[in-house]
Amino acid sequence: MKKRLIVIAVTALAVLMVVFYLWVPGSVPVGQQQLLKLSSPNVNQFQIAFDADADVPRVVLLLSPT
Repeated sequence: MKKRLIVIAVTALAVLMVVFYLWVPGSVPVGQQQLLKLSSPNVNQFQIAFDADADVPRVVLLLSPT
């Protein structure tokens, strides 16, 4: 019974940590613009941010679930 209670408590704590991680907005270093989540409505904002500093190396990482 005690072992089962510990497993339930650890599972609940893990779920709470994941929810907290996803709920709290991320932060960036001082002087850096906020991160931009690419979506259909804000493609123009992404293009402006990408082209802003032509002399700085830029990287785009695309992840696909397939």
